[in-house]
Amino acid sequence: MATAITDSSFKEKHGCSICLDEFTFPRQLPCLHSFCEHCLQDYITAKAGSNDTIFKEFMCPVCRAVTMPANKEKPVEEWASLYPHSLFPLVGKSKVERTCEVCSSPSDSFRNLAEKFCIVCEEFMCGNCAVCHQNMKMGKSHQMISIEEFADNPQTRLRLRQGFGCPEHDNDDIRFYCRSHETACCATCSFLHHKTCEDVLELKHHLPDLLKRMNPQQIIETMRKLEDHLTNFMKMNEENINIVESHVNNISAEIGDIRKKLNDLIDDIEKMVKLEGNRIYKEWLVRKQEQNHQCQSLVSAIINSQALLDTVNQYGSNTQKFIVTTKTMKQLQCYSDRIREKFEIMDNITIRLKLDNDLKAVLSKDAVGLVSIAYEEEPKEFQCTSIMIPLEKRSGELSEVIDVHCVSTNEPYYFGIVQLPDGYIVLADSSNMTCSLYDKSYNLITSHILTGNPYGMCIIDDNEVAIAMPHKKTVQFLSIIDHSIRDHSISDLPNRDHSIRDKETLTTKYRCCGIDAVSVEEIVVSGPCGDTYSGTCYWSLITRNGNVKLHHTFECQQTNNAYAALDRSKSRVYISVSGSNAVYCFGLTDGTRYFVYSSNDLVFPLGVSVDREDNIYVVGYRSNNIHKVSSIGDTLQVITSGVPQNPRGISFEYSGHHFVITNGSHANRKLHCFVCK
Repeated sequence: MATAITDSSFKEKHGCSICLDEFTFPRQLPCLHSFCEHCLQDYITAKAGSNDTIFKEFMCPVCRAVTMPANKEKPVEEWASLYPHSLFPLVGKSKVERTCEVCSSPSDSFRNLAEKFCIVCEEFMCGNCAVCHQNMKMGKSHQMISIEEFADNPQTRLRLRQGFGCPEHDNDDIRFYCRSHETACCATCSFLHHKTCEDVLELKHHLPDLLKRMNPQQIIETMRKLEDHLTNFMKMNEENINIVESHVNNISAEIGDIRKKLNDLIDDIEKMVKLEGNRIYKEWLVRKQEQNHQCQSLVSAIINSQALLDTVNQYGSNTQKFIVTTKTMKQLQCYSDRIREKFEIMDNITIRLKLDNDLKAVLSKDAVGLVSIAYEEEPKEFQCTSIMIPLEKRSGELSEVIDVHCVSTNEPYYFGIVQLPDGYIVLADSSNMTCSLYDKSYNLITSHILTGNPYGMCIIDDNEVAIAMPHKKTVQFLSIIDHSIRDHSISDLPNRDHSIRDKETLTTKYRCCGIDAVSVEEIVVSGPCGDTYSGTCYWSLITRNGNVKLHHTFECQQTNNAYAALDRSKSRVYISVSGSNAVYCFGLTDGTRYFVYSSNDLVFPLGVSVDREDNIYVVGYRSNNIHKVSSIGDTLQVITSGVPQNPRGISFEYSGHHFVITNGSHANRKLHCFVCK
């Protein structure tokens, strides 16, 4: 039974974000933001006029979401009118004084009060305008309600036009629903766009059933959960912002304290250096002054001896000359010895400030004052569970079962499978250690002998595949040329014949069960750590030359096999761990764990793959089913119909419209093909 709408549920502020006034002819964009029709059109026209390129899209004025026109064929001047009427602004109008929207405008100094509301035109009118409106041919059949009834009864506010017109075909009535595209459409659209679709229903005969399947109330609850999730997420962000802001403030306070300590330290160093410099200088100065005093005394003695000898030489007798000269010669020898001893070498010094290593480090901008950001080693998982509603998604309908031919006399055991872009299929047979190539009709073309027992397999590019062989701890790369297989070296290949050939072999540290390609040069491998089935699993991002760019280990209940698959953007890796009955999701760049998917209906998961919408498909080997899981880890569907006993490998074709699974039982050569709708 429908739940009555109450005024308390309308908490939004009902006004146009462009003109900041109440809505007039509100139009709603796909992002659910509403604007006055003329405001939105003026905004679109302005954006189109400022764009030098072909104008194909615009951004929502509020959330900046890229918005496409409802009909690309229409001119830009009509884009705003093509978007649907917004119900919510009308529903949210409350008991305030309303003015007539027909005879009054915002610029009028006097406005007539509204007395009526036209449900069809969605306009408030004064009494005179309401009478004129109903007297006109166009408005005779329009239903009018009083302004009091409109304000008091929320359900009355929702009694607008019976249906919403087709935006592409002049508001033609919506009469059909295409289940394949999950789209409601008019008669013209059903003929132009959905004539090849198998499930186009006439709404009037199927509305109750469709509404029951869609469950609007459940959608409302889900939207509330999404709202709560985002609100809590924003709250946590705000808390984190406040915390980080406090960290920055603490840094400012800390650097202030450090500055004060450094200033005090520099003052102490300055005093110490000055004292030490003055001490050294004074000691040296005393020595120099003493040297000068001794020099001066010696100079005086030399002058006296020189004067005496000169006087005797001029006026004395020969005897006097002899005696004085002999004495002076001895004095001269003493003077020379004393000069050589004390006054021949100058002991000049240089006083400079020399910094030790600690002080140099303090003064280095590279070593002091760096602000570091420490990320949490294990980021908090903000859970957003049980918010996906499995609507009428009919994925995984069995289309055919193929009995493929095996080249060996021994019965095959198909572990790995890939579908090439051209539609050909490559199967890895663990029992016979072969890699077989099949055409689009599943006819065997040829087989290639492998170096070990294969497990997981992936496409490197259009002409190359890689196969994981855990028992050999190797990855074998194979080239595919002209859809044939030969074990020749490059020099042995004749010009007229090409083949699938061995390119190279990569050795891994641990057993590698799962494999997927990030690019031509990088792959992800996964498996159990060590040679025994322990409780630790790993995945590694490695290059073809064996360089490990990222190695990540994680604990699980038990490890048997661990298959791997990447999402379409190559940003996440999914690891199915059979012994733990779970699928683990990690970020490829940093190893962040996003979620762990497990279910009572999933037993011994093996093969894992991703569809075009980034949903995960994991094969339950012992539960005999296929689980379709959303990119946030919620169960979307469990496929059981048509799934063989002990399914093992799974592969989506290149466009993601159908997938093929292998039968993991010995002596079973059947492939089961499923169509995604």
